[in-house]
Amino acid sequence: MTSLKDGKYAVTAHELEGATMPLMVEIAEGKIAKVKPERDYKSALEEAVFAKGAAQIVDKQSLEIDAITGATISTNGLIEAVSDAIKEAGGDPADYAQAEFTPAAEISTEEATVSQADDYADWRKAPSQIDKEISVEYLIVGAGIAGLASAVQAREEGLETLIIEKNGFVAGNGGGVEGIFGINTKMQQEAGIHAEKEDIIAKEMELGQYRANGAFWVDLVNNSADNIEWLLKQGVQLTHVDDYHGTCMFPTFHWWKGGFASEGYVPYMKKRCDELGVSFMTSTSAISIIQEAGVVKGVYAKSPDGIVKINAKATLLCTGGVGHSAELIEKQGWSTKNLHYCSMPSNTGDGYKMAMAAGARDMLVESPEFMMNYIMALPHEGVHLYIDPINGFMSLPSGGPTVFVDQDGRRFVNENAKKYNLLYQRMAMQSVKNAYEVFNQDIYDRITAGIPDADKVLDQAVETNEGDSLYKEDSLEDLAKHFDLPKDVLTKTLNDYNKFARQGKDEEFAKESDNLIPMEEGPYYIARLDPSNLIGVGGIGSNRKFEAIDPNFNTIPGLYVAGMDSTMQYRNVYTITLGGSACAHNVNSGRHAAMNAKDYIASLG
Repeated sequence: MTSLKDGKYAVTAHELEGATMPLMVEIAEGKIAKVKPERDYKSALEEAVFAKGAAQIVDKQSLEIDAITGATISTNGLIEAVSDAIKEAGGDPADYAQAEFTPAAEISTEEATVSQADDYADWRKAPSQIDKEISVEYLIVGAGIAGLASAVQAREEGLETLIIEKNGFVAGNGGGVEGIFGINTKMQQEAGIHAEKEDIIAKEMELGQYRANGAFWVDLVNNSADNIEWLLKQGVQLTHVDDYHGTCMFPTFHWWKGGFASEGYVPYMKKRCDELGVSFMTSTSAISIIQEAGVVKGVYAKSPDGIVKINAKATLLCTGGVGHSAELIEKQGWSTKNLHYCSMPSNTGDGYKMAMAAGARDMLVESPEFMMNYIMALPHEGVHLYIDPINGFMSLPSGGPTVFVDQDGRRFVNENAKKYNLLYQRMAMQSVKNAYEVFNQDIYDRITAGIPDADKVLDQAVETNEGDSLYKEDSLEDLAKHFDLPKDVLTKTLNDYNKFARQGKDEEFAKESDNLIPMEEGPYYIARLDPSNLIGVGGIGSNRKFEAIDPNFNTIPGLYVAGMDSTMQYRNVYTITLGGSACAHNVNSGRHAAMNAKDYIASLG
């Protein structure tokens, strides 16, 4: 091994979606002495990688570091950056056992689910070997928004509390949440904003077709201000209140500092957990549930130290829903062909599967997915596709002045349905085999006005055409051939639409006149609209105490459900008109599950 030249070397680690972390690698006496981040951490994920991972590199003098589940891209970025410093210092990274990072813990879910039957029997099995056994009063499975809120509340209630988390860091899918719902909070009052609680509840019931138990909405809305004041006391940071880009019916959206919970919520709640003495086991996946005579008594888990039996008097499932499981998304009736995931890879429905194994009421088919549109040919890397200015859920693929047609070349929905609910852009596509979007250069320019290099992005997308999903033609008549659509039908559809646009009246779906723009000149484009999923909302039946219930609404003793594993107030569609309500539910369910678990544990004697 060549001795490294002493000095300080500035390098850059590349993270997810183009983010970077500047590092200073110090070489002293021919060895790696320090790997120091040159800016503050923006998330728990960054801290896990650039604090723990960097420390391992220094301790081991090796680029082979332990698995940090859920942080593969950032970990590889760290390895590559330190490799660059080694090269600058005259060394060979191969001498430091460089290897592409593949965290074994990320594979653990498949081990538990690959052969499972419909009744989820594998999630009831006790492992053949147990390496460790521990006991705790209150066990939380999942360290996202709900899990962290529940842990803090549980410690305030005096419960001995343990959180296990599949990822190597806390936050889960919740780190990407932008804000939280609240009504009649101090922040709203100071901003001069007012709305009537009963109006909000009534509108949610109407939009949900009165299919949900409205008492869940009453509880959530009535608790929302108290929950936000409680969070502020814990130290979380909120900046302002509005109607979320004009998409919410009421101005009740409270923004996290930095625009994401990873900055305004997670670090402060993790710090509060540490102050209160909450125990954490990260890179630890629950693999089956412990149930005796109908009573849930904990879980078996796979950790870096082996298989652990965790005995608990009360167990809370808040694993983030099913948003990264094609199997479970298909079960809800969605097509998963070309599906893009905006959720964490860890959100594979573990909580749902364990609850089903314990006999819980199955609400998955009635639960909504936060499903949107995207175009494969346009840039779509990473989990934040939904806020992309060109390919995101409020831009080109979401509709508006464009035209949507099905496999028969016919329009099938008001393309501006997103005006009423952003998620309506995808709902009607459950009823067709394939959906396509037609637009011309003028419409594209209107939608992308002010976005740098938008035309270059479109030209490049047409040229590379990932997934054979986007085509350009000089005439409307030539668009049909690319997706084998009936030419005569598509041509008539588009000519009729242009007639509607010129007269300012949509004679089919009554689309608003300001979104009726005739496509008089080319070039013209046709794109296939594929599904992009942000989160899954719900799946496990529960009551208002957030106790899991069986198909007959009876309580399953010892089992609680919170966060995106529950949400009984929704049916089929997430009514985003009340922006931030899912996050508000996560906090509310996490807190009240802990309060109710305390009463249950006390009843055990």
